[in-house]
Amino acid sequence: MNNVKHKPMKWTTPITIKEAKGYLHHGSPILSVGSCFADHVADYLSKAKFDIVQNPFGTLYNPESIAMALQRLMSGTPYTQEELSKSGNLWYSYHHHGKFSQTSADATLQHINKAFTEGAEILPRCERLIITFGTSYVYRLASNGMTVANCHKQPATLFTRTRLQVDEIVSLWEPLLQQIGQYAPSCKVLFTVSPIRHLSDGAHENQLSKSTLLLAIDALCKCYSDMCNYFPAYEIVLDELRDYRFYAEDMAHPSAQAIAYVCQRLADSYFTDTTCTIAEECLKINRSMQHRPLNGTDNDNYRKFLNSLIDKMQQIAERYPVVSFQQEIEIVKQKLLQ
Repeated sequence: MNNVKHKPMKWTTPITIKEAKGYLHHGSPILSVGSCFADHVADYLSKAKFDIVQNPFGTLYNPESIAMALQRLMSGTPYTQEELSKSGNLWYSYHHHGKFSQTSADATLQHINKAFTEGAEILPRCERLIITFGTSYVYRLASNGMTVANCHKQPATLFTRTRLQVDEIVSLWEPLLQQIGQYAPSCKVLFTVSPIRHLSDGAHENQLSKSTLLLAIDALCKCYSDMCNYFPAYEIVLDELRDYRFYAEDMAHPSAQAIAYVCQRLADSYFTDTTCTIAEECLKINRSMQHRPLNGTDNDNYRKFLNSLIDKMQQIAERYPVVSFQQEIEIVKQKLLQ
């Protein structure tokens, strides 16, 4: 009989993350700004009932646009119609994502400034600022050199395109971090790089872009080690989950499973046991809120389910005062009245 013991085979390359239990916790105001991967992380934290405002300018991809957004939030200056542009029947802002575009200037400004106010209000008391860089390529208006957050499908001839260099990003963000430290003294910055591949730039160009971001963040974290940290979302997806089954159909965006895995690694690294417990209970409530009854809503079983859901939310809020389900309870009460 062969008694030789074999080591278990490794089917992945685990990414080492320096744990900081309690770095993220309920009741700590968080602002998340950056690429669409920032939205995925912010959605997870929001469903887990963290106090978070996500992307008040919509999805922002490059370090320069993200810096401009934070500077504008600290200025507290809302947007005016003079800062909008119009194409066809849509009004839009070159500082914002297209989700803010509307068919009237007033509606566009209302949408923009509502989100702006939420971001401006949380930033001074912000304890965690999650910044996700997506690309180091920037587009600037050829007419005046202004960096745009989004080209809004306008003709390419209106823009010039360039890739930011490491020293340019560092030179831009060093004084910005100092300003944030004075404006929000309790704020710690968590940098990430989006694992979404910008294949329209070309495979090699995308790697150059991501490498530029990684080097710039590394320099900033070394210079501001007391304020800045890096979470390796990019490395987790590309190395630890090195398989196309963890990508969506476009082979560029992470799949839902990959996003969930990255969020779990985030929780494992930065949540205490108590935070994990609160988050899981809140996530269960969120899943229950999405429930769609098979037999319709006009029956006693569904009403019992809704009343039970209200009871669960009230019990969690009583056990953990940092959590509020006021909005969710009102939604469920409205369903009971229907």
